[in-house]
Amino acid sequence: MHGRPLKPFPYKQRGIGLPAAIFVITLMAVIAVSINYLVSQNAETFEEENRLTRAFYAAESGAGFAMNALFPPEEFPNYDTTAICPENAGSPREYDFEADGLSACSAAVSCVTDATVDGRDYFTITSVGSCGDVTRTVRVRTSFDAD
Repeated sequence: MHGRPLKPFPYKQRGIGLPAAIFVITLMAVIAVSINYLVSQNAETFEEENRLTRAFYAAESGAGFAMNALFPPEEFPNYDTTAICPENAGSPREYDFEADGLSACSAAVSCVTDATVDGRDYFTITSVGSCGDVTRTVRVRTSFDAD
């Protein structure tokens, strides 16, 4: 071996490059995992909110069908009034929706006559909308005065 002798391995190196790089890489990995978790939680929450909203509108539509059956609009006098009220006939009545916003949703509608006061009937319509594994309930109390 000709030339300069090799220097011995320095025991006291100065510098923070390697520990700082490891720290930064670890920190970035933790941040990436946290962001991924938050995004997946947000997606799940959004999907559930969407199903809850659709179930609410299915329940509201079912209640609207029952209201139209109880009190047919004047412009549609032949509307199907054999629906669920009075006396809860055929209750609960099931509606399966095929419209774009409510596809795969359904509503179960029931109706009871709560009371009759001074010849006026008071009804309670209960509509339970379902979309997938979530349900929402809409309850309507109503009466009709022809005067």
